[in-house]
Amino acid sequence: MAGCFNPTPINDDMAPTVTNPRTLYESVSLESALDSIATLNPDASMLCDLNGLIVAWDKGAERLLGWNAKDAIGKSAVELIILPQYRAAVADALERFCKTGDYPWQNKRMQGVVLHQDQSAIKIECMAAAACIDERLYFNISIWKCAPNINRENTLEQQTSMLNLSHDAIIVTNLKREILFWNFGAEKMFGYTAQEVLGHKTHELLLAQYPVDFGEIEQHLATTGHWEGEITYTTRDGVALTALSRWALEPGSENGDARILISNTNINVWKKHLQMPSFLRADGQNFDSLFRLHPDGVLAFNMQGQLVAANPTLSSLTGYSNKELLAMPLAQLVAPEDMGKLRFNFSEALRGTPETHEFTCIKKNQARFDASITMLPHVVNNKINGLHLILRDVSHRKLDERRILYLATHDSLTDLANRNLLNDRMQHAIEQARRSQAQVGVLFMDLNRFKVVNDSLGHDKGDILLCTIAERLKSAVREVDTVARLGGDEFVILLENISSPDHVSTVAKNLQKLIRQPIEIDDDVVVVSTSIGGSIYPQDGTDSASLLKNADLAMYEAKRSGSGVFRMYTADLNAKAVGQLARETSLRRAIDLGELVLHYQPRLDIVKNQLVGVEALVRWEHPEKGLILPANFIPLAEEIGVIDALGEWVLLTACRQLKAWQLAGLLPIKISVNVSAIQLRSDSIFDAIQSALADTHLDPDFLELEITESSLMQDLDASYDKLMKIRNLGISLSIDDFGTGYSSLSYLKRLPIDTLKIDKSFVRDVPENIDDSAIVSATIAMAHSMNLRVVAEGVTSFEQMRFLDSCRCDEIQGYLLCQPLPPSDTESFFRTSQLRGIHYSWTH
Repeated sequence: MAGCFNPTPINDDMAPTVTNPRTLYESVSLESALDSIATLNPDASMLCDLNGLIVAWDKGAERLLGWNAKDAIGKSAVELIILPQYRAAVADALERFCKTGDYPWQNKRMQGVVLHQDQSAIKIECMAAAACIDERLYFNISIWKCAPNINRENTLEQQTSMLNLSHDAIIVTNLKREILFWNFGAEKMFGYTAQEVLGHKTHELLLAQYPVDFGEIEQHLATTGHWEGEITYTTRDGVALTALSRWALEPGSENGDARILISNTNINVWKKHLQMPSFLRADGQNFDSLFRLHPDGVLAFNMQGQLVAANPTLSSLTGYSNKELLAMPLAQLVAPEDMGKLRFNFSEALRGTPETHEFTCIKKNQARFDASITMLPHVVNNKINGLHLILRDVSHRKLDERRILYLATHDSLTDLANRNLLNDRMQHAIEQARRSQAQVGVLFMDLNRFKVVNDSLGHDKGDILLCTIAERLKSAVREVDTVARLGGDEFVILLENISSPDHVSTVAKNLQKLIRQPIEIDDDVVVVSTSIGGSIYPQDGTDSASLLKNADLAMYEAKRSGSGVFRMYTADLNAKAVGQLARETSLRRAIDLGELVLHYQPRLDIVKNQLVGVEALVRWEHPEKGLILPANFIPLAEEIGVIDALGEWVLLTACRQLKAWQLAGLLPIKISVNVSAIQLRSDSIFDAIQSALADTHLDPDFLELEITESSLMQDLDASYDKLMKIRNLGISLSIDDFGTGYSSLSYLKRLPIDTLKIDKSFVRDVPENIDDSAIVSATIAMAHSMNLRVVAEGVTSFEQMRFLDSCRCDEIQGYLLCQPLPPSDTESFFRTSQLRGIHYSWTH
């Protein structure tokens, strides 16, 4: 043996030198170590260093494991002979030993399985011990081949024989659902032999359809160790088969992995057995077990309808003892309202027709539960002599069904009717009104400025507000009426069987008063109003869709008329809506077809008498209506959601035009572009500005954005952040139409504004109107004190200009100087400005 063991390391790094050997591993000579191994009389011996590399391999190891010493030495013992599933554990043990000196298998004789050179598995016993040989640590490993365990093998054979006697399909799988065992019952039930299925996955082989998601089964199995349910399989012949499947988890032992034990009972066969006489006979022990252990309640009746047998599960379901059940009529278990249906189905089943229906059953404590009852005729010698009932508690399923149905017809936030239920009730109300010559009223409601409340207080408080409004609406109408939420802040009230339109108006006015009452939400007090539109059957529509549409049109008319307004539908609203739709379509087409154009109005510095800029003003060249001013289509663009696209086009076109003029010789001037409130709130405005400047290579110093004060005040903090981001690009900012909104200079301190433009409504009557003159003069003085330039809009006379000059106004803009002009005419105006006495010269 000594000649076979050569403990010389492959290199100096293979077996670390022990500089401070532990007292547990006293260093010995090679001969002493080999003598120790020889005393154990192993079938095979090997020596490994701390890295797991083989440094010695004897003849016994060659015979037992197949590799010769030349091929084995220098290889990793873990990779060479250890099964893949155990390699990580062995490697961890070696690493732990190197770090702590602790080796859990030290001097322990263990059983296991190792790999032969031909990759077959060999059952062995082994013992490993750490030893210090010539000042280096090694592992002595002694291996004995296991003799066959005759008793254990006989036991396994007996267990297999017992399992093969069962009529149930018994299957054993690993946790990957790969088949490890397949009894004769499984062969008979599914048509596959054991040799054909071993290693296959059950769900793939049999196309298993589980009653719940398989993840739930795995979780239940891991938690409780068992699972039971009905599974539909497909046999080898393609026949669908439903089986009552019982699963048990067998935890892994020290020498084996966890397994799943599965027993499948063919439910169809079981139902046939249920009709056999052996059910009530002493010699029917197998079926009697099935009767007693069945997870559902099972009852047996004779032809007279007397209960003659009941299983223990029925007692658990109902709370009655078996003795009590046998002494009571079936009517005591079923709700009175279902007794008529039960008697009929019972009679039909006694005639030979199996019946399955759902009933409400009553427990001993009078609690009710939903049950599915299957009635099967009990046939003996081709003659019905009784009836079997299988009672299953389906309360959870029925509860889920009712919840699903409720969610399909109700709003999940407010519990009001949703659109589906509203349509059903409207159709029913219309049918009733048609038969009784009555009327039906519809109120379409929308909360005013709900988005502002939602954004400022948060969506959670917005939801509380909606729920409070919903409760108020329900309290204000009759039981027969329906309150529905269509989504967002839109509500609809269906008023059934009304006698006159006055009823609709009265309810609408009451609702508006009710909704205007303050609502306390935590520390906040919220007051909202509503716009309401109404329609009436039959004059405003004869179906639910028409009534809803017309009430919606009336609501929008109310919204346009102001907050808290109610409007009834009229015929001209429909014509207006058709016209509105036509305008929307026409405007969308105008953007796509290039019907929009820009005109430019110059601005004059009245101190220097010099042109300093132009304002870009959009126009719509309608193919039929001619030139349309922005006041007639910008609000529509904002309403239909195309203002961003329109604004981006205006910005890009204006920058391109100014760049073209500069290249043609125009001296430096600014170009002003209006930005709407919606554009300012949009996240895309910053990208649009950068894109326009990059596309045209225009210096940002020449661009000015005009923003109305009302749009700034909608959210002052957000406006500040947006304006600072724009200002940092080098773009000038001005407030347009000053005086028409909040008319307060205090907020200007918080905003990065360069210019203030006084609205033309204040300039129109100066200097004749004393009040307007005082306002204009004071505004200019205060603006200058804040280092803001001031532009007066709408100047049309020399008297106005002289007054503004006396107030030290910086610039004017208006028809006195020039009306808005197309690009070519604007260029001509600049080129000929000196002829008008204005200091400006074109360089080319």
